[in-house]
Amino acid sequence: MTPDEYAARPFAEVLTEAIQARGLSLERIRARLDAANVPVSIATLSYWQSGRSLPTRARSYHTLVELERILDVDAGHLTSLTHTSDGRTRKELFSWQSVLPVRDLAASIIGDLGIDMQGQLARVTMMDRLAVGADRTEHVQESRILWRAERNGLHRWPLVLHQDADDAGAVPSVEAVFGCQVGEVIEVPERHLVVAEMVAPRVLQRGEHLLTETRIRYAPTSTPSFRMNRASADPVRVVSMCVTFDAHVLPARIRSGFSEQIDVDPIELVDVELADNEVQLIRTDAPPGVHSLSWEWD
Repeated sequence: MTPDEYAARPFAEVLTEAIQARGLSLERIRARLDAANVPVSIATLSYWQSGRSLPTRARSYHTLVELERILDVDAGHLTSLTHTSDGRTRKELFSWQSVLPVRDLAASIIGDLGIDMQGQLARVTMMDRLAVGADRTEHVQESRILWRAERNGLHRWPLVLHQDADDAGAVPSVEAVFGCQVGEVIEVPERHLVVAEMVAPRVLQRGEHLLTETRIRYAPTSTPSFRMNRASADPVRVVSMCVTFDAHVLPARIRSGFSEQIDVDPIELVDVELADNEVQLIRTDAPPGVHSLSWEWD
């Protein structure tokens, strides 16, 4: 069977064949998924097998990855068959790499740090406040995140920082303020990239929550600031983005936007008004992707 012929087969048909070949009951599969901390009900498994529904939620991707292991099939055997209406696979839509700045390099560094991104800590709420100075550059960003552990044993996550700068070697730095510590930090000055290992005070169990605060300091640069991005590979209950400008140097126009991937131009652009020298963007039940505020100075 050619790759194209395989990709054209229904997900339910391929899943049923894999289950039959492995000789496992749905109850045993359910128990193994639960033990791997990606629980799913027997009814849902039955619906997937019969074709009554597809695993189209972002979190279902992690379940499919574990299901491929349980059924002893090749990676991508199932995930490559669950497509969105516009033809993209769930892996393509919800892959955590798709929202990383300097994507391939950042993903490689995360792998070198040994941080497992499957079944990771999920963001429940994200709140960020950026200060832009009179020189029109980014100075400090305060970030507060409420996390939820998606499986047992989680205590590390990556923080990927990228500075929009033309100056050679300009990279931001990160400071742990509350609820976390900074572990190993990898800097790539020529790409203006920093990947920091963030560590929780203790190992978390599935369903536990953790509140963290960090402070990001941007390197001095001659490049004017023009945007603020906040990205997540999973849905987030509340995304809050706030920017404070110097009261004497205000942008001429500010717009909010959204894109599904970091390297795609924002869509849904909407003008946002300043309140004195501040602007806010708050989104509830925010979808996976990159939420943005962008501004023009002249």
